[in-house]
Amino acid sequence: MAQPTAAELDPVSRVTARMFVIAVGIVSVALSIALSLTQSGRDQISLPVVAVAAQLVLAASYAYFIRAADPFGPLISLSRFQIFLGGLMLASVLNALSQFGSNALIRDDWGGVCLGLALILGAPYRRSSEIVWFTVQAVGVTFVLAVVQNLSSTTTVTLGILALTAATPSIAIGLGSAAYARSLIGSLEQSRRDAEAERTRHVGAVLTRLAETDAMGELGSLRRDVVPFLTRLEQTGAMGPDDAVRAAELASVLRRAIVERISQGSLADAVDSYSDDDRVAVHLDDRQTAALRALIRQIVEQIGESARPTLVLERRETDARGSVVFAAPPGAVPPPSLTPFVRMVRLVFDQVEVTAVDGGIAVTFTFDPSGGRAAVSWEM
Repeated sequence: MAQPTAAELDPVSRVTARMFVIAVGIVSVALSIALSLTQSGRDQISLPVVAVAAQLVLAASYAYFIRAADPFGPLISLSRFQIFLGGLMLASVLNALSQFGSNALIRDDWGGVCLGLALILGAPYRRSSEIVWFTVQAVGVTFVLAVVQNLSSTTTVTLGILALTAATPSIAIGLGSAAYARSLIGSLEQSRRDAEAERTRHVGAVLTRLAETDAMGELGSLRRDVVPFLTRLEQTGAMGPDDAVRAAELASVLRRAIVERISQGSLADAVDSYSDDDRVAVHLDDRQTAALRALIRQIVEQIGESARPTLVLERRETDARGSVVFAAPPGAVPPPSLTPFVRMVRLVFDQVEVTAVDGGIAVTFTFDPSGGRAAVSWEM
């Protein structure tokens, strides 16, 4: 698979990239006009109409690229960038043609410089290997034009100096742009990996907290207090008066947590009607059970006892199916306060949908009865 471009990895950066395209376009057009209006520039132009045509082609090429670089439109493809660069090459050829036979100072030509500036724009949109290929094209065009101009001029210079003068801007800027494109893609990929790792850590922490607080009551958070306390006692080998007080507090919290867990009951205790003839509920892990229990509890709190939630679980040929149905007025939608609990369900199940059923809202879900992870769909 081809390496993605910076614009593909970070679509938001296309807004800034387009602003940079506009800035470089203004600089290139202004540079072409300034070099053409200098004393040496005016003296070397033998075909003014062609010189004007060259600047119009340059401006039209940037207008095309600015339009193509719309941050809300399609990405800049290889062919689009090639068309843009081809327009600048044509402008360079016309610029050279306008000075044919009278170009004594090749270093004053703006074609090669503008081609070099155009290569900078490839970094956000194209891969480094493609920018190197564009650089080869730009260097080839500028060098051939310089050789032809040098042969047609009465003042000749050595081939080495000519090559250095004509091709240096394209070589330096093009290779720099390729290196920048590689560096930019590398930094964006690293940022994406870091963000994904952070998201995974966050989701893991949320799921762990969900399972601990539902399946264990206060035992989950209590464990974070007990373990350090016992570790410190083991290291010191002695219990002081403050430690005895702390131990009594932890014991009290432990008893309260156990009572809370017992009173919380199972999923069957959370609904008005429960059916699980095939005993498939045992294949729901603690996190899935916690998510369903939290959702049912919130439904009862928001709608009241009139919700009368029902939970039905059944085994099918290849999987198991469950449904949580609760009463609601015709055409009603889940209260907005249920949204966080829907998101919580999304963390432990693969898909969630909402549709309507007669007399209320039904939550249906399927899962692997052999102990696999469940997939959920909401029906309203």
